[in-house]
Amino acid sequence: MVIKLLIAGGAAVAALGSSAALAQTGGATGSYAAGAINAGQLSQAEQILQPASYTDAADPARLINIATVYARTQRKAEARAALQRVQALPAERLDLANGTSYSSHDLAKVMLARLDGR
Repeated sequence: MVIKLLIAGGAAVAALGSSAALAQTGGATGSYAAGAINAGQLSQAEQILQPASYTDAADPARLINIATVYARTQRKAEARAALQRVQALPAERLDLANGTSYSSHDLAKVMLARLDGR
């Protein structure tokens, strides 16, 4: 799974880049709404990212992106819940657009720390 990362803050984040995690893959949701998120079309992104099935609700890339939308729309509790869901799932390696790879758990941990102001 290829991910384009924009997370800011923390040690892992220094290696990752900017300020939110945006997963990009194919499939039913195309780029997992990364284009809409980048364009600031958060309502559209949220509609794309809403899980259509239990399988979707267990997709770390989708959950990371919906957490990004929630955080950017000041819904920290919902963002936190999505990231905690990522941590409750088995860890997946996510390949970044820059060729590096990180655990879905590590990404969720960094994003949770950002939500908590760390």
